Amino acid sequence: MRDTASISVLHDIGKSLDNNRQVDVLYLDFSKAFDSVDHDILLQKLQIHGINGSLLRWFESYLNDRQQRVVIEGAASSWSAVTSGVPQGSILGPLLFVIFINDLPDNVSSSTNSALYADDAKLYSETRSVDNCQSLQENLTMLEKWSTKSRMKFNTGKCKVLTVTRKRKPIEFPYRMYGNELSSCKAEKFLASCI
Repeated sequence: MRDTASISVLHDIGKSLDNNRQVDVLYLDFSKAFDSVDHDILLQKLQIHGINGSLLRWFESYLNDRQQRVVIEGAASSWSAVTSGVPQGSILGPLLFVIFINDLPDNVSSSTNSALYADDAKLYSETRSVDNCQSLQENLTMLEKWSTKSRMKFNTGKCKVLTVTRKRKPIEFPYRMYGNELSSCKAEKFLASCI
């Protein structure tokens, strides 16, 4: 089944290609996404969405005082406190994660498009000049600030740049995150991950 965010991204890219324009897509990956959700920040975001009183206290109880250990071939580690993250394998885990990252697009200007899906995000825009690239870079920098404030880093090793164009000489730009230049990826691999 295809998700609507990916279909929207592919539609936007197709329209730009029809007009013989280049699109730069920044494919972003959260580092240890579900494990990195800060409980205090999540509870604040739940309040912003109108969850208060006993329901907020229920979520706080649900998130806090959890412990985990590792068992390998019958040998178990000692228990350790879980101080961040949303419970994986639960019904609420993905919902709480989506609520946590839902304000990410608010940090992107109207000149740049964004799409969220699970623990991935995409920034993309038409690239007609280096100025467009610099604007996309500024939005990427804004997401860096969002990630610092949210205590959730992007994994720059998995973040990629995709240039989609029919032009023989595309505009190239060294997009950077946390001081590291993002590597480029092949269109086939990116499009397959969208569908």
